[in-house]
Amino acid sequence: MAELHALTKLPRIGWVLAGVANPESVSDHCFETAIIAYILAQQIDEPVELGKVLTMALFHEVGEVRLTDLPRRSSPYVREFKRKAEREAAVDILGDLAGEVLPLLDELHELKTLEARLVEAAEELQIIAAAMYYAKENQGDISEYRRDVARYDALGIVPAALVAEVVARRLGEYLGDRPYWELGYRRENQPPAKE
Repeated sequence: MAELHALTKLPRIGWVLAGVANPESVSDHCFETAIIAYILAQQIDEPVELGKVLTMALFHEVGEVRLTDLPRRSSPYVREFKRKAEREAAVDILGDLAGEVLPLLDELHELKTLEARLVEAAEELQIIAAAMYYAKENQGDISEYRRDVARYDALGIVPAALVAEVVARRLGEYLGDRPYWELGYRRENQPPAKE
């Protein structure tokens, strides 16, 4: 418990890089993801194992206790080893609970079950909704998150897709025609663009 408490103090780095003065913590992100997943589960007609959903949502960032939060722009550099490192950290952090939690996190990453798709849709919805809230509050430069909204995949969770449409519209209203300035995000050795 004491180690997991660190997630309440660990800021989400993407928001820090966007210039948000007092960004949400990793713990805030997990809590809101769980709330959104619960609400979405109530809006679909298929039976959902809420215990699985809430466990996945609450523990999906547990490895960040030791690895910290990495922004999405770090993905090209760390993708290959990040999941393995997070899993190994989770084993050490969770101890006796790892046998119960880690299979659910593996299920989440595979996205083959309704519960996993629901949590993944909720997590990404939480991120774009947070962008909308920060844009409304005029905190930082959130224009980069238009891309996340445009790429949002509800994974077949219809209520999530409907909420994402509202988020996209509101984010557009809050940002207006403010362009995204990509200064400093050049990458060498990028793979060729897919046509």
